Amino acid sequence: MTWSNILTFSFAIICMKPKDNQTNNSTHEDHQFTSNEKSLAISVVAVAALIGNIPVVMLINKLGVRRVFTALGLLSGLATLVMPLAIRHAFSCMLVCRALQGLAFAANFPVIGAVASRWSYFKQNGMFVGVLVSYVQLSPSITMSVSGMICDTFGWSSIFYVHGALTLFIFAIFFVIYRDDPARHSMVGGVELEKILRNKSAVNEGKSEIQVPYKDILKTPCVWGIWIAAFGYFLCTNAVYLFSPTYMSQVLKLKTTSSGFSAALPPMGQFLVKISSGFISDKIHCLSEKNKFRMFNTVSFIGCSILLVALAFIDTTYPFLNVILLTVGITILGSASGGFYKSGPVLSKQFSHFVTGNLSLGLTITMLILPSVVSLIIPTGTSDEWRNMFLFIVIVLASSSKMFESFT
Repeated sequence: MTWSNILTFSFAIICMKPKDNQTNNSTHEDHQFTSNEKSLAISVVAVAALIGNIPVVMLINKLGVRRVFTALGLLSGLATLVMPLAIRHAFSCMLVCRALQGLAFAANFPVIGAVASRWSYFKQNGMFVGVLVSYVQLSPSITMSVSGMICDTFGWSSIFYVHGALTLFIFAIFFVIYRDDPARHSMVGGVELEKILRNKSAVNEGKSEIQVPYKDILKTPCVWGIWIAAFGYFLCTNAVYLFSPTYMSQVLKLKTTSSGFSAALPPMGQFLVKISSGFISDKIHCLSEKNKFRMFNTVSFIGCSILLVALAFIDTTYPFLNVILLTVGITILGSASGGFYKSGPVLSKQFSHFVTGNLSLGLTITMLILPSVVSLIIPTGTSDEWRNMFLFIVIVLASSSKMFESFT
């Protein structure tokens, strides 16, 4: 939900402008932002997440996932609930709410690393990680489709109210159900606990705080390969999740509801492939783990690149074909769950909350630089400029794929 809360703004700004047959009333208020304001609203989220990344990792290491993640989740929900009021009051107030959303988001990947390290059965690492990281796709697929319907019926402010209320509810349930230690969960039986703890380091059992060898980890080439791959992956996904509603609305000329559903297709397809790729990776025994990492990552990055090249040169007068190419390209990218995503927890083991946690740096850094990149490459929003953007993404994907293969 913390990722969905961040994405609400990208769709709400499309909804804020009244349609041609509507008056500027309380349901469809016109709160138009300049290009610089839109960029700042996205960048401030990334800056807050970057600033909060290391402190959040340390807090999770000291206090555990349950307390830290719940507190930050509730903070994200409250910030989203007051967002309409902040937008109406002052742009600076809205930036504060966006920063709080970004700070809460900083916990996501450290939580994935910690939960995978403590709760996953070693024979199901791929599927476990695939399920956890699929929130990156599940959130936009739900948010984009639902926001279109909410916008047309109740107005842009309701997008924030619905997401904020759901966030508070879901994190309250999480606090009640989740436990940091499987051994202390009343619903975990003896057989299940034995499987969870099998092949885990003794330092990972029953001890909430462990010493992380930061310097040694930072000297490890495969760790940098994982982080570089994450950068390329998130540059592509952030570009699609944050800006595809605009592309589909302004370039492909789709209506608001159609833009929402069309923008939801790529992440939904990627979600399904991400789950299945993690499962398939666990079932392949004829290859070493290293070769499986490389194979899935190459299929993911190069497969997506090929389809984005095709998308770049397809005429926008065929919107259906454009949407299909974008959807299939981003769908294939989901097989990275058997690549760099899986390699993080498998290679770092009990230190996964640090290595996997810092995957969020790839997400937040690309979120920080993308508004400037988009403004530079797509200053007026023409189809030719979008072609250049897609080709730029292809270059980054291909380069990061090669570096991941070399370092691992």
